[in-house]
Amino acid sequence: MSQTHTLPSSRLRWITGILLALPIVVCIAAGPRWSGLALVLLAAATGLWELHGMLFELPLPAKWRLFSYASALFLPFLTYRWGVTGLNSALFLSFFCALALMMISAPLDGDEIARIATLAFAWLYLPYLLSFVLLIWDGANGRSWIFFLLVVIVAGDSGAYFIGRRMGTRKLYPTVSPKKTVEGALGGLCASVVAGSLAGLILLRPVPLKALCIFSLAAAIAGQVGDLVESMIKRNSGKKDSSGLLPGHGGVLDRLDSLLFAFPVLWALLQLSAGGLGRF
Repeated sequence: MSQTHTLPSSRLRWITGILLALPIVVCIAAGPRWSGLALVLLAAATGLWELHGMLFELPLPAKWRLFSYASALFLPFLTYRWGVTGLNSALFLSFFCALALMMISAPLDGDEIARIATLAFAWLYLPYLLSFVLLIWDGANGRSWIFFLLVVIVAGDSGAYFIGRRMGTRKLYPTVSPKKTVEGALGGLCASVVAGSLAGLILLRPVPLKALCIFSLAAAIAGQVGDLVESMIKRNSGKKDSSGLLPGHGGVLDRLDSLLFAFPVLWALLQLSAGGLGRF
């Protein structure tokens, strides 16, 4: 009698994580500038496919599906070419063209307005927020700041998981995420600040320790909010994971959720400190 052997979930999670992380680390560390765009485009397109499945009960009509994916790629591409101006222009053009498409194809269909509103949310939530990766990438020490943020978020997720499992008793927000605890959230914030500060001292030597602590804490808080937001979207759609694309991890959105708000927060802090990090 033949037996089938399956990997334990924890081992499968580690294997998938390593296979996913290696090409990303290589691209950020040594890849050409366009490799950042390629990563964002891939994440935006895949994540949007998952998001469509959560936001729409029925499959999108072909015209809207094609239009949505085109917009998801359009936002990062114009950001790559023209920075903030390109990002804002792409967002306006996507919204404008969506209304124009409705006017041409179904001007009196009220359902189309609700569909456009949902698509606009999807563009804001995913390709728009992901485009801030490219804005940071092109800034001073951009790749080092991206590594810094990844360390902050990974450390926060790990700290929240281990502290929550061992010490967690008070529920953080059971309506949205029943397993998260206050103790886990605080443990994650502490882990993020410690790991982010250490990573910053190595990767970003001129930056004061106080600034690194502030940046780490702000990004960690944004990351936890992002995690809860995605949990809220999944609960509203009745899904446990955004998809089963990544064995042991769920979907792409399940890996991006903590980063989606953290990247814009980091970018904003870097803009505010452009006159000198010493003020922090």
